[in-house]
Amino acid sequence: MQHATGSRDTKAAIHRAALDLFSAQGYEKTSLREIAEQVGITKASLYYHYSSKQELLRAIIGTFVDDLRQVMARAEGLEWSREAEQELLSAYLDVVVKHRRTGPTLIRDIGAVLAAIDEDLEGLIATSRAFQHWLAGPDSTVANRLRAAAAIEALSSAMSADLPPEFSDAEIHATLLDATTALLARRSG
Repeated sequence: MQHATGSRDTKAAIHRAALDLFSAQGYEKTSLREIAEQVGITKASLYYHYSSKQELLRAIIGTFVDDLRQVMARAEGLEWSREAEQELLSAYLDVVVKHRRTGPTLIRDIGAVLAAIDEDLEGLIATSRAFQHWLAGPDSTVANRLRAAAAIEALSSAMSADLPPEFSDAEIHATLLDATTALLARRSG
């Protein structure tokens, strides 16, 4: 059981406990009571921070989505180059690695996740499409757009991989950057 002190620490502990329980038993089967018990607080204390389980999920997912959106927005107005591509992919991967505990919940409970981000979904899709278009490069052929979409989807899927704890964040970052770069490789001619 985790004990937290201070509002910020309590919220972080609530997020960790919720992600652990959502990953283990699913969003629908997890109760706020179980989350509160995991943190070592009362259900009333949990309600002080979040009025519902959906609000809690929205807060967890929202942080991840906001971080991704910031990286993807950096592509706007940026001239494509291999160096810029590597820089933005690396920044995107930093976000993926930072939020990797969110992955199993995103994959397992996609319906709940979509409901939680419903009001932001259209904007997120538009930003993601613009980022994929930028990743396709200056020669934005159908094949290159497909490669860009595959690269981003591969990163999303990799978030749900069950990795041993000894596999470091740096190893995850390097492996995924290598895989993404391979998917984005353009054919000459």
